[in-house]
Amino acid sequence: MIQALKAGLLQTGFASYLPAMEPIILFPFTDLPVELAFMILEYAARPTFDQADLYDARSPYSSALALCRVSKIVRRIVLPELLHTILLPDFRHVEKFVHALRMQKVYKEKGSDLHFEYAPRVHKMWIVSHGGNPAPAHLPHAPRAHALKPSRSPLDISLLAPILLAAPSLALGWTSLDILVECLEHVWKSHAATHVDNEHPPLPWKTQTLTLSCTPPTTGPQWERLTDTPQGSAFLGSISHLSANPYVCDYKSHTDLDRDYRLPLWMGITPWAIFKSLQTVFLSYPRIASSVDPFALIFTGIDSYVELLTLSASLLRDHCDRIPKEIKGFAEIGPGEECIQSDDVRLKVSDSRICWYTRDGWEKVWACML
Repeated sequence: MIQALKAGLLQTGFASYLPAMEPIILFPFTDLPVELAFMILEYAARPTFDQADLYDARSPYSSALALCRVSKIVRRIVLPELLHTILLPDFRHVEKFVHALRMQKVYKEKGSDLHFEYAPRVHKMWIVSHGGNPAPAHLPHAPRAHALKPSRSPLDISLLAPILLAAPSLALGWTSLDILVECLEHVWKSHAATHVDNEHPPLPWKTQTLTLSCTPPTTGPQWERLTDTPQGSAFLGSISHLSANPYVCDYKSHTDLDRDYRLPLWMGITPWAIFKSLQTVFLSYPRIASSVDPFALIFTGIDSYVELLTLSASLLRDHCDRIPKEIKGFAEIGPGEECIQSDDVRLKVSDSRICWYTRDGWEKVWACML
């Protein structure tokens, strides 16, 4: 339905028909009541994160981007929909986003009608890159497993940090922690300078849910990059919900033949005590048959329900010396149903299927479910 509606917006008007297909009313879109026109534009601009196509084959933002080119008024209406959930799957997209922020800064300085405040509109942000920002020499752990090419210039962290840390839900790859480390350092310094006389200043971020994606580097999760700094420790200590994909490419971590849920190895060496505000941990598992064709997962996708395993923080924080390696399987439950195994463990199955690809299945789960 949404695709048909979006296609219809490209027409100049709407018509009603009798059963004999004789038009009785013809009116342009601009004759609609303003409130109804706004609602239609907002609906048509919503990103199609649940689409069957790969994101890099067809951008889920394509309709919103097209509508932004209609007029300044339409652009202002649809931008909140476009900015609500931001996917930046590689460093190239991060650079483009920072460039957009730089343009907004210029628009603001010139008093342009094109200026739009991004920060209040961003609710979810995904930066799962195999790169990162070229780390300044004064930062610890400067060497990285996936360093950027020397030709790439550093990101303007002063522009990115206020947006990234304004999002209540933030998703990062383990190899993207450099960006978070630098953003935290930037806002922490600015925060300290503006709250000199405030004994208990508010934290300079709104992040409540942190999602960790991709496989940790061979050297381990490197939590110390955050725990060794006051701002990093404060950030982790303020997180309410932590989520992760157990195995980025290993869908066999849970199949119809193995009903148990294997937990990520990094959970056994995570400093859970520092997560003082943590309430829950979410782990998502696609419900995929063991007989599935691996090539289908790559090229055509597999329609799959997703099982969301929820663990209480107390299960991990109060028993950090004996984190379980797996959670026993549940009784079979259907779509949209939830099963509670104990006060610390519960499982919920998605209401509908998503077209699961090895390449962007986790992005879809995050965008649609978390």
